[in-house]
Amino acid sequence: MSQYYIHKVGSQEMGSVERNNGVPQRGRYFLISKRCLDFFPHLSSVALNDKAPVFIVPTFAENNIKVLCTIDYHNQKHSLIDYSGNNPRDEVRLYMNQQIDPNLYFKTDDLAVFERFVMEGDVVYSLTRIRPMEEGYDFLLQHLSSNDRGPYYSNAIYDGVLDFIQQPLINEDTPIAISTDAEEYLESASSDILSHEDDETVIIEQQMGGQLFNSVTFRQFVLFAYDYKCAITRKVIRYNDLCNLEAAHIKPQAHNGQFLPCNGIAMSRDMHFAFDKGFFTIDRNYNVLVADVLRGTDFYKEYNGLRIFVPQVDYYKPNIAFLEYHRRNIFQTFAQIRHL
Repeated sequence: MSQYYIHKVGSQEMGSVERNNGVPQRGRYFLISKRCLDFFPHLSSVALNDKAPVFIVPTFAENNIKVLCTIDYHNQKHSLIDYSGNNPRDEVRLYMNQQIDPNLYFKTDDLAVFERFVMEGDVVYSLTRIRPMEEGYDFLLQHLSSNDRGPYYSNAIYDGVLDFIQQPLINEDTPIAISTDAEEYLESASSDILSHEDDETVIIEQQMGGQLFNSVTFRQFVLFAYDYKCAITRKVIRYNDLCNLEAAHIKPQAHNGQFLPCNGIAMSRDMHFAFDKGFFTIDRNYNVLVADVLRGTDFYKEYNGLRIFVPQVDYYKPNIAFLEYHRRNIFQTFAQIRHL
């Protein structure tokens, strides 16, 4: 069974070409429903104008190609960073380009159908256009207006099989095209990599033999160091070989953090989630520091200022440089950790 995101194209998204002799009055994009955001890469609502890379495979292209685009969250209404403009927005857009919208390929009232694939750990989305009167159009239109959503609802998730959707023939050798927005995103990511090359954590990883450990030994050493309990709650849920305890990276793997035991902390699954999203960090005195935006919540009241359990052996203690890295780069981002 597959999962699809169905979107009915609106005039505003297409640049209102019908009002200007077929010439777009503005940039063209797909307005993504926030109800369906789980279908796409995670976007932070509080990191100003967060964006994420996404591979789109247009099924209508003459040759198979993967187009690297960006999905952008214009979130000035919610961002923790002050916005000085006059029109703060709260909308998610996937901007079009010549590869996924050649020669104004999409028209108002077309259905754009995205299908989600996972290939060797990477997520790829095919994109198909279905025009009025084509096979499947009425079926999908009925799905859009079902479940009390009303006749004007233009976005929905469909779980099942749509035989009229073409399957892309792609593999690891499929050529890649990069949109202008994605190029800018990659340039920014490259700057992040350069700024981290001289980071103190890299030197520590080299000196302490980070290459000697792997994901399995990392977990074994970290859980052992914390007596097989969460460093924060000091609890664990266990039944036979089932356990909710995880070895959380302080400097994330996605940021080239290695499997050193001092770069890990034993955490229950929910704490690991909150740590990775930047809900809290741990200061150099091993105290929990919860994000200010959560002040007044039960989570803040229970854990802010709490000292975690610290292993007695220095080699296992959370390294201060790694903790500082988390504070600078992960804390209060509320975003999915992405590869640099």
